[in-house]
Amino acid sequence: MDSDHLQLQDVPLDEALDRWLSELEFLRVAPRLGAERVAAVDSLHRVTASPVLARLSSPHYHAAAIDGLAVRSAETFSASAESRLTLRLGVDGLFVDTGSPLPEGFDAVVPFHEIEPVSNEHLRISRPSNPWRNVRPIGEDVVARELILPRNHRIGPLDIGVMVASGVNMVRVYRKPRVAIVPVGSSLVQPGERPALGQMIESNSPVLSALLTEAGAAPQLLSVVPERLEEAGQAVVAAAREHEMVVVVAGPSHGTAFLARIFSDSGDCVLRGVSIKPGHSVALGVVDGTPTVGLPFHPVPAFHAFELFCRPVLAGMIGQSAAVCGEVLEDAILAVGVKSPPGVEEFLRVKMGLVDERRIAVPDSGGAANLMSLVRATGIVRIPADCERLNPGETVRVRRLAPGRSMAGNILLLGTHDICYDLLRSDLMSQYPDLALLTAATGGAVGLQCLKNGYCHIAAIHLFDEETGEYNIPHLQREMSEVPVVLVNLFKRQLGLITAAGNPKEIRGLEDLTREDLTFINRQEGSGTRALLDYHLRREGVDVSRIQGFDRTVKTHMSVAAAISGEAADVGPGISTAARALRLEFVPCIVERLDLAIPKKFFNLYPFQALLQSIRSGRFRREAAASLADYDFSQTGQVLWESY
Repeated sequence: MDSDHLQLQDVPLDEALDRWLSELEFLRVAPRLGAERVAAVDSLHRVTASPVLARLSSPHYHAAAIDGLAVRSAETFSASAESRLTLRLGVDGLFVDTGSPLPEGFDAVVPFHEIEPVSNEHLRISRPSNPWRNVRPIGEDVVARELILPRNHRIGPLDIGVMVASGVNMVRVYRKPRVAIVPVGSSLVQPGERPALGQMIESNSPVLSALLTEAGAAPQLLSVVPERLEEAGQAVVAAAREHEMVVVVAGPSHGTAFLARIFSDSGDCVLRGVSIKPGHSVALGVVDGTPTVGLPFHPVPAFHAFELFCRPVLAGMIGQSAAVCGEVLEDAILAVGVKSPPGVEEFLRVKMGLVDERRIAVPDSGGAANLMSLVRATGIVRIPADCERLNPGETVRVRRLAPGRSMAGNILLLGTHDICYDLLRSDLMSQYPDLALLTAATGGAVGLQCLKNGYCHIAAIHLFDEETGEYNIPHLQREMSEVPVVLVNLFKRQLGLITAAGNPKEIRGLEDLTREDLTFINRQEGSGTRALLDYHLRREGVDVSRIQGFDRTVKTHMSVAAAISGEAADVGPGISTAARALRLEFVPCIVERLDLAIPKKFFNLYPFQALLQSIRSGRFRREAAASLADYDFSQTGQVLWESY
């Protein structure tokens, strides 16, 4: 290394970071860390080395969502304020506590404030209850075999709750990077020792140890080394051979100039001196193939230098993004409108990303007990009690849940829901830790409208055009004339009817849905599945008014499957993977094509080319084909159409 690098420089911060991280790129330290299995309850802040799947549904039984009276909903339909209905306690209604199993044969819970005591044995109610009112059905929070944590995910307290609740007791995580802390100084004494005149307590190491622990590393505090070149050099080289990183704290006499000489003599000194305050004199080097950082002696500049030059390297070792974002409260534009109960201050969970340099917040649905919606959220919007609705395009104030992670790598994909996104998300993060695929099941039509409004990066659509019999392209031609897009195929899949295991009611097709012995669970209006189902029901002349439960809707295929698995319905529209995940029967009806609409202005940018690389990779296609055996990936990643 040229001697100029040993002199104190004023390298701009961005340049210094580029030089430092580029120098370390060839080291590829992450693969040699390896993985280990730890108890889920002890995994806080560890990073997943492989995807984590739920072993059990949560809840695994139909649970009362409130304290109240369990009833049979069909017996309450005649209740009204003018004609109150009398129920026999213990026969027509049973008291239940929040979280308790719903008694067999009962399908709704009436809250206590709606109950009027008549006698010790009789009660009155003045309003009917719909099926599953105030009930948490099986799998409302987590469905067995659902992906709950992707690879390269840093585990937080809520993640532990989700794992434990879904039966995951052990989790595979990256081994913690071993980091040696080498304090240098002839006038330093260890903590706990009484310093003599002219001596100082070595206080940097405990601070660095805590920072390293917080960053997910395993710190080792070494003894203080005298400020003598040969002894200090031997200590640094020995530490480099046994650790994934070495942090050397400069002594009070010679500072980082002494450390830069050690780095140069024992390996390579990348630079010394960055134009920051505090932390100007930081020295960066590589010794025996190990990243080695020389921190200033004083604690404040040492802290800042650690945050800038140590933490990003440690993050990269365990598959994490090195980006740092300091904002905690931020303004964002709401992508999809939401209703809020009047008189209640609501905390809305959102996923956030940057679209055309604007912060976008996408609402994430979920009740108070739905832990996964909070796990997957990146922010919280506080809705005042006097606000009953937030409209699309409104500016909202968001509290970031992970302020240390930059939003620049968040890809917002809105529209049609599919289980395949979990595989794609995990693959993308394993190859590009600085990127995150955030999805929201808004339905294809809403997703396309958000794309048109500039509220997302990608719309996932399977919108069938009745006039042409074609998917997606006619809709893009009509609705996206002002936003040039590229249409990329993700897959083709079977859409059909999900039924109980073994198909005990012998459901063969759409024409059976009007049978009186069947209850139906539907998808929400605006979803591609609902539009396609409605079209085929009309084409086959099926009277939807005769389908019991046609107006009862959920937002995802897995929710349909969970309702059937929990015997809340006999049949519903969905995809084969959702049925297979819960060991249900699938009756195929329709082959549909799901495509990704990507604006041309984004198409060639890094995040979207990285996503396309994952989609087109043999690795992803092999994993997807193994998990989704009846999907057609023959056109996956192909550009099917683009506007001009």
